[in-house]
Amino acid sequence: MPRKSRFDIAFEELWGEFKANTKRQFFSDIQGQLEEDEAIRDILRKSRAEPQYLAVSFDRKPNDEQFSYHYFDLALVILDAIFGGSGITKPVNQLRVLRWEATRSDLLKVLNYLAAQNRELRFRRVLIVPFPSPIIGRRLDRSTHMR
Repeated sequence: MPRKSRFDIAFEELWGEFKANTKRQFFSDIQGQLEEDEAIRDILRKSRAEPQYLAVSFDRKPNDEQFSYHYFDLALVILDAIFGGSGITKPVNQLRVLRWEATRSDLLKVLNYLAAQNRELRFRRVLIVPFPSPIIGRRLDRSTHMR
């Protein structure tokens, strides 16, 4: 029997997490989009000896009624799972942290690609920075979201 890729394993594991049909439809759309573009697939196949955690912050376009923070989080959860993460964290408002094994510019390419394909993900600005470990702060939310 052929060995499953981490991409296939991540999508199989996540499928059970999403019960609502609208989330499952979005999930299926993202899966198809990531599979159809070879450059994106190559990015998602990368691996490092030591995984890194990246913080992502983004702004929606002014008066954009179609942008969805929830679906943006869902897209990040999918990307996190592909690299073996256990869900994103949101230590403070407007900051999401995910496990990522490619470069920061690769993450930007993937997010730009997904935003071009999905109206609810079209951000105005995005910032991607390495996330420090251990984190130091006051009253941080250390829970894992959406997994």
